[in-house]
Amino acid sequence: MYNFDEVINRRGTNSSKWDTFDPELLPMWVADMDFAAPPPVIKALKERIDHGIFGYGIPGELPAIICDWMLKEYGASVEEEWIVLLPAIVPALRVLCRLREGPPLINTPNYNVLLDAPNQAGKDRVLVPLKNSNEHYTIDYDLIKERLSSSTKLFFLCNPHNPVGRVYTREELLELSRFAREHDLLVVSDEVHCGLVYEGAHIPWFTVDDYARDRSVTLMGPGKTFNLPGLSLGAAIIPNPELRKEFTGMCYPFSSPTVLSACAAEAAFRDSQDWHRELVNYLRGNRDYLENRLSSFGGCTFTHTEGTYLQWIDFRPLGMEEPFQWLQEHPKILASDGLTYGSDGYVRLNFGCPRSVLEGALDRIEESLREQKLL
Repeated sequence: MYNFDEVINRRGTNSSKWDTFDPELLPMWVADMDFAAPPPVIKALKERIDHGIFGYGIPGELPAIICDWMLKEYGASVEEEWIVLLPAIVPALRVLCRLREGPPLINTPNYNVLLDAPNQAGKDRVLVPLKNSNEHYTIDYDLIKERLSSSTKLFFLCNPHNPVGRVYTREELLELSRFAREHDLLVVSDEVHCGLVYEGAHIPWFTVDDYARDRSVTLMGPGKTFNLPGLSLGAAIIPNPELRKEFTGMCYPFSSPTVLSACAAEAAFRDSQDWHRELVNYLRGNRDYLENRLSSFGGCTFTHTEGTYLQWIDFRPLGMEEPFQWLQEHPKILASDGLTYGSDGYVRLNFGCPRSVLEGALDRIEESLREQKLL
């Protein structure tokens, strides 16, 4: 029903992805897909714009629509009062760093803004690498115990994980909840990629068990799932009323989501299920194509992406010293530097694009590998 193969020219639209860097480079970096938004979203926005007045808004039906989405997608029962609407998720990460004293605990590699949030909030942080077994990443509790500060009372979880693409299983989440309970940790779960899962199923953190429900803040929104990052809006799901009151009290500088952002979110969550299903199938095909091409290069290693549209790749076994720079200098591809996420030498490649663009990018890489005698 939807043409994800259509190549839409984004040059000259003030796109941070396409208009920030040298136009000679093919941008496959920031987590922003090259697909048009769902038709119901575009229709709703046009109707709202035609009204012509853009005053202050109220939540309206959006909390109820989010509750319905969570129940249909994940079987998760959410009460409307649990939801705190946010103008964006990134500022909330910084606020959440101050929800508890002590340095937050964060695994690496991880989403760069999440990694930077404690420092931006004027706090230290405890960084603990994930355990890497042949590019399959898991939480290393032995290492966490070695580095855990007695003053740390906050743990940041990213699930689905950006950039390594893990979708944590129920058993893994239960183990994390037991650990959090043992060490009196409040968990902030960044789940902005929750609608983009290819292996297993996404399990919202607050549904894991009673402790997870009572001692957590779960962050989600329509930006990644429906490709609406420029219409910024987020939601914090906080079942514990005291914790919710504490968080909302710290969010006093935030404005409400804009009327257009709320309009887009309503149409996305309420009316765009068919588009969403087809998108996930298309992205799964992109992932499979990308992994097959990378395997044909022989030597480079990469994650099997279970969720997100981001591939985590180590090209160094092919003989590249600095893959991020090599990709720019030779095939002219702009990926994301793994150092940004806490793992030097890796790159993160965005495959949220038409298949022809992805094919062209892999053709460029293969040709450059042959020219440089690395393949």
